[in-house]
Amino acid sequence: MKKFGFYIIKDEYFTRFNDPYLKGNKEENRPHYYCFEDETNGLYWLIPMSSRAEKYKNIIHKKQEQHKPCDILHVCKLSNDREAVFLIQDMLPVTDKYILRPYTFAGEPLMLIKDEDRRIVAKKAKRLLKLIQRGVKIMPLQADVMKIRLELMDELPIAVQ
Repeated sequence: MKKFGFYIIKDEYFTRFNDPYLKGNKEENRPHYYCFEDETNGLYWLIPMSSRAEKYKNIIHKKQEQHKPCDILHVCKLSNDREAVFLIQDMLPVTDKYILRPYTFAGEPLMLIKDEDRRIVAKKAKRLLKLIQRGVKIMPLQADVMKIRLELMDELPIAVQ
C-alpha cells in the first residue's frame, strides 16, 4: 500500500469484524485513507471518507463556536479536486488481507497530495488513537477498534507481531 493513498476494504472485513459502529462499506465503494502503519505490529490504520462535506462542516463549525477542538474530522480537497471529509473518529486497523484494491478516480489512484492536509490528518489520528488506546471513548457510538486490532494481530505471522 502507498502511504497517502485511498483503498477499498473488502466486505469480508466488515463481516469478520461485525461491529455495529463501523462505518458502512457501501458494498466495497467507500474509500478509506491509508493514514499510517502501526509501528508495533505492522497493522495499517485507515480512515473512512465521506463526500458529505457540508454536513460535516456544520459539525466542525458548531464545535469551533463552542471553542472546542475538532480532531474527529478534517475537510479538504483531494487529488481529484473534490472536497471530502476524513471521518477520523471512525479510523480502523486493517491488514493487507482485507484490502481489495486502490480507490481510483478516472482510472488514477486517488491520493492526498497536500503536505499540510497529510500532516493535520496524521496528527489528529495519532492523537485520537492514543486516547482510544487508553480506553477513552471518543464518540458515543464508537467501534471497538482495540478489539479488532487484537484479533487482527492474532492473524498476523508471528515474525510480524
